[in-house]
Amino acid sequence: MRQVLIPVTSLLAAVAVLLVGHGLQLVLLPLRADSMGWTATDIGFTGSTYFLGFVTGCLTLPRLIARIGHIRTFAVLTAIATSVLLFLALLDWLPGWLLLRFLSGWALSGLYMVIESWLNEKAPAEHRGKILSLYTFITLTGMGGAQLLMGLAPPEAATLFLLGAGLMVLAIVPVGLTRTIIPHPMPEVSFKPRKLFRNSQVAVVCAFLSGMITGAFWSLGPVYAGGIGIPVTQIGLFMAVVVFGGAIFQFPFGKISDLMDRRRVILGICVLGIAASLLAILVAPFSQTLKLVTLAVFGGAALPLYSICVAHANDYVEGSDFVEVASGILMMMSLGSVLGPAITAPLMTWLGPQALFIVAAVCFAVGAMWTAARLSAGARAREHYQPFKSLPETTPAAFDIDPRGDEDLTEPQFDPELR
Repeated sequence: MRQVLIPVTSLLAAVAVLLVGHGLQLVLLPLRADSMGWTATDIGFTGSTYFLGFVTGCLTLPRLIARIGHIRTFAVLTAIATSVLLFLALLDWLPGWLLLRFLSGWALSGLYMVIESWLNEKAPAEHRGKILSLYTFITLTGMGGAQLLMGLAPPEAATLFLLGAGLMVLAIVPVGLTRTIIPHPMPEVSFKPRKLFRNSQVAVVCAFLSGMITGAFWSLGPVYAGGIGIPVTQIGLFMAVVVFGGAIFQFPFGKISDLMDRRRVILGICVLGIAASLLAILVAPFSQTLKLVTLAVFGGAALPLYSICVAHANDYVEGSDFVEVASGILMMMSLGSVLGPAITAPLMTWLGPQALFIVAAVCFAVGAMWTAARLSAGARAREHYQPFKSLPETTPAAFDIDPRGDEDLTEPQFDPELR
C-alpha cells in the first residue's frame, strides 16, 4: 500500500488542507450572514448561487485546464477562492455576496477537477479502488473535522475567515511542489438527460432529491441550528455529526446494495430519512442526546444516497459509458443542490427553522414513492455488475479514478432471485 500512496501523497495532502478550509467556510458563511440580520431566504439564495457556480465550473473549466495546464489553473483558482472568502468578510451587500458565492463555487469545482484528474493519472489501474476509497475518506473527514473549528471564534470576527483563507492557500504548496507528471487534458462533461433517464429513472430522480436535501443542509443547516437555540460554539458539532453519520452509513448500505436490487436499498434509505426528519421536527429539539443521534441517522440517510444512485445506474451501462452516466447523475444531484436552498429558505422564513427538515422529509417521501412505484412495475436484472464504491460529491473527474469505468466488467455475484 505504501508504494501505491507515495506518488499521490502530495495530492492527497492538498485535498486534506483544501477541504478543511473549504468545509469551514460552508458553515461560517451562513452564520456570518445570519449575524448581519439577513433572512433565511437571503441566506438560501447565497447557497444556491454557490452550487450554481459549482455546476457551471464542471461544464466550463475543462477547457481552461486544457488551455493553461493543471498547475496554473490550480494557482489561479486558489487565488480566486481565497480572495472571495476574504472579500466576503468585508462585505455586507447581498448582490455582492451572490456574485462572490457564485465565483467561489466555480473556483472550487476547478480545484477539485485538477486534483482528481491528477490522481487518476497517477493511480495504477489495479489500485484505483483503494485510492478512490482513501480520497473519499479524506473528503468526508476533512469536511467533518472542519466544522469543529467553528468554536474557535465568533462568526462576526475575521478570525475564521483568515483561517479558512490561509488553509486554502496552503493547498497550493503540495501541488506546486509535486514532481508527478502533468495529466492529460480532461474531456468535457457530456450531459444527456433523456439518455440518463432511460437508463435509470430511480437513480436520476433520487439523486436530484438527494441534492435538494444536502444542498439545503449545507446552506441552511447552521441557520436551523441557531434557530433552535444551539450556541454558536456548538453549531460546528451539529454539522459534523451529520457528516460523520453519513461516513459511517456509507459502507453498510453499499454492501447491502451489492446483494439485492439496489432500488430496495434506496427505498429503505428514503424511509429511514423520513423517520429521521420527522424525529428532528417533533422530538429531537427537546433532548440533546436524541438530537445528536437523530442528526447522525439523518446524515446516514442523506449522504450515502447519491453513491447508491451512481452504483444503481452503473449496473446498466457498459464500462466505457460509466463516466458519462455517473457524471450525469452528479449533475442531477448538483442541480438539486441549486434548487434545494432556494425552496427551503423562504419556507424557513415562513414556518421557522423546522422547515429544513420538513423539506427533507418531503424529498425523502417523494423518493420513496417514486422508487416503490418503479419496484412495483417489476424486477429489473442487472445487465452489468460492479461492487459498490463510496464516492465524494465533487466533480465528474472523480469518476476517472473509479475502477468501475474499466472495460473488464465482472459478472453478477448474487442470487438472481434477489434482483
